[in-house]
Amino acid sequence: MAGRRAVLTSRPTGQTPGRIQFCGVPQLPHVAVLGPDLAGATALVTLVDAGLDATGVGGRLTRPAAELLAAYALTDRWIFPAGTTEPDDVTGGLMGGGGPPAGAGPGAGADPAVGADATVGGDPAVGGDPVLTVTRAGSGTGPGRGFAISVGGRPAGRWDAVVVTARDLAAAAGVLAAAPWYGGVFHPVADGVFLLGVPDSGQVVRPDGERDLAVTKAQAGWVGEYLRGRYRLPADQAMLDHPGLRRTGLRRGAAGYLRALDRELRAGRSRAAAAGYPLPLPAAEPAAPAAH
Repeated sequence: MAGRRAVLTSRPTGQTPGRIQFCGVPQLPHVAVLGPDLAGATALVTLVDAGLDATGVGGRLTRPAAELLAAYALTDRWIFPAGTTEPDDVTGGLMGGGGPPAGAGPGAGADPAVGADATVGGDPAVGGDPVLTVTRAGSGTGPGRGFAISVGGRPAGRWDAVVVTARDLAAAAGVLAAAPWYGGVFHPVADGVFLLGVPDSGQVVRPDGERDLAVTKAQAGWVGEYLRGRYRLPADQAMLDHPGLRRTGLRRGAAGYLRALDRELRAGRSRAAAAGYPLPLPAAEPAAPAAH
């Protein structure tokens, strides 16, 4: 079964169709999710379910990841450039909804349309994935800030925040900060970058079971609460001084981490309420379309 393809067309707002911009009102950030495996798909589903404009960016989806996104009708939320292979019958069918090519992300100002410049989906067992690179675009809180992502040397667009799964830590090395990360997810120096699959033990977890995926899903939900302003982090120094969520003597493993995370979410929601629910990372103005 042939895969769907896409080319670039112009979209003035640079946002996912259906999202409306209101002048002067802070908007939720555009989020890129890296990691075409089941962990990345789980994170993408969780963030979209939280009401965020999230897009998966990177290599060809693994079959379990494609199945999960198809089940939630989110296959059009994963983008990567054409390059090496055609989707096989199974993945091509699952990815039949198609998706935009690299260059059609929120920062690129483009919609997906039927064409011949990019392929969505594919069998990860055939050929290699294109190189994914993440760099900071601008600085501070101005319109130019955010993250520029390229796939296989081709600009994919610009996003306000980046969620990185354990599989793609190397791709985001240029925007990561040294350990420790608060709860394995947040770092006050790496503003706008969030890790998944690295609990506060500091050991990278590559989810291959329901329990590990439960941690990934919970961490993605934590990020979603934060980006929507419904959760507020502790002070920067407090996160650096006490990066682990679990108190001394608490149960180890996934169950202990999830229990500690639930406690921290309750505390952070109280902090957010006291502060008036400010958006920590409002969307920047859309960037100019990538040149092709």
